[in-house]
Amino acid sequence: MKKLTVCLILSITATISNGQGYYTNPVIRGDVADPTIIRIGETYYAAGTSSEWAPHFPVFQSADLVNWTQTGHIFERKPEWTVSSFWAPELFYHNGRVFCYYTARSEKNNISGIGVASADHPTQPFTDHGPLIEFGTEAIDAFVFDDGGQLYISWKAYGLDDRHIEILASKLSADGLRLEGEPFTLLVDQEDIGMEGQYHFRHGDYYYIVYAANGCCGPETDYYV
Repeated sequence: MKKLTVCLILSITATISNGQGYYTNPVIRGDVADPTIIRIGETYYAAGTSSEWAPHFPVFQSADLVNWTQTGHIFERKPEWTVSSFWAPELFYHNGRVFCYYTARSEKNNISGIGVASADHPTQPFTDHGPLIEFGTEAIDAFVFDDGGQLYISWKAYGLDDRHIEILASKLSADGLRLEGEPFTLLVDQEDIGMEGQYHFRHGDYYYIVYAANGCCGPETDYYV
């Protein structure tokens, strides 16, 4: 299984990898922010932010990354612990199961945290396991990374506090459902550029991180990667 992260599905024209044609973005039309893509076998599966629209987190599948069909949603009904703000689902395939780490606002305190749900297959119903990360006044934009068998999860923190934003991480249990150990800092937004939406990977002797910065939304957006 290879995991692909698409930062923006917007405005470039590219050649299909087999050289037999072209496609023009967007390949999935509509307001599908914060996309996540995984591959299981020869099929790709994608999901994205649904915000206040229900059902929550649309799911799509494709054989070629060009032609996509919507297959359903992660949640037909909102999880019991949530109230709104369904953002940034992160699909992760692990030990034959599909996990979705997602941002939502808690019904008990109206604070955004990160929950986790799982399913046998991306097109089958997901079982919610409740909140996984409740951190200060905001925890959003989960990403999961398998580093040689040890799972890690990272997220954006302090976005609503009078301090620099940080990208934090923690070890994740082997079943993907619990944090282990203490959270630690990956990056600090010293220049206050609005760091979020991180993706990290290892290549050779080095770890790399890609993230989004500046303002994400509205007509004056200056969002970039």
